[in-house]
Amino acid sequence: MALATAGFKQQTDELRQRTDEFTQKTSTKLSQLGSQLNRVTGYEQIDALKQRVVEQEARIKATRQAAREAKTAYDDAVLQRSLSQRQVNELLQRKSSWTDSDVSAFTSLVRSDHHLEQHEVATKTKVSENEDALDREFGELMRAILARYHEEQVWSDKIRSASTYGSMMVLGVNLVVFIMAIVMVEPWKRRRLAQTFEKKVEEMAAETQALVESGNAKLDERFVKQERLISEIVERVAYDARELYSSLPMSAVTVSVAEKQAGTGPEHFSICAIAGGAVTLAARSVFGS
Repeated sequence: MALATAGFKQQTDELRQRTDEFTQKTSTKLSQLGSQLNRVTGYEQIDALKQRVVEQEARIKATRQAAREAKTAYDDAVLQRSLSQRQVNELLQRKSSWTDSDVSAFTSLVRSDHHLEQHEVATKTKVSENEDALDREFGELMRAILARYHEEQVWSDKIRSASTYGSMMVLGVNLVVFIMAIVMVEPWKRRRLAQTFEKKVEEMAAETQALVESGNAKLDERFVKQERLISEIVERVAYDARELYSSLPMSAVTVSVAEKQAGTGPEHFSICAIAGGAVTLAARSVFGS
């Protein structure tokens, strides 16, 4: 049981491994086929423009972040300078009552205000530069998008033209095949049908002729048998008549001869009866069989 389970598990692992290898090879081949198809149709340029648009969007995002940070730094610099100027104004308002510490504070505030002013100017310049850079990057993005749109339109027109020409070629091939079918195939089919019909008619005629000949042969055979039967009956009747005539006495024969001349003798009636029975028997044998 354990060996069977181990064997089944090994077969399952091998099947899974083969399936994974087949899937990987198939995906690789499909990817290569897609790349070759893009290279043939010129879609690689569109892919490059797509990548360019993605990269430009990333640059715009970085430039916008830098501009946002520069704007924050400029706002901080403005706020710090405003606080410094407020302190200077407060000292100037009580200038008449300055002490040595106020003089030192004013000096440091003026120096700090000078540095803050420079920092404010620098941050303002940086904000302007970042905004200009953002505008430039945005313009590059718009140009990349327009270039991509243009290339996609060109590629779409190319594919549409190829599809139109392909449809026309297929239509032409179908038209040629249709004409060939009308010119060549249809006459051949008609000839084949006519030959088949003639062959069938000939076979039916042969079968009918065979049946007729067989029926005629049977009728001829039956007529021969009936003629033979009639001949036998007539011979038998004649033989019986002769036997009957020879067995009569002389006087009866004389009378019979006289009656025979008159057509009223018993022989006449016997012969007629026997002949009638023979004819009836022959008719029954003919129509009954």
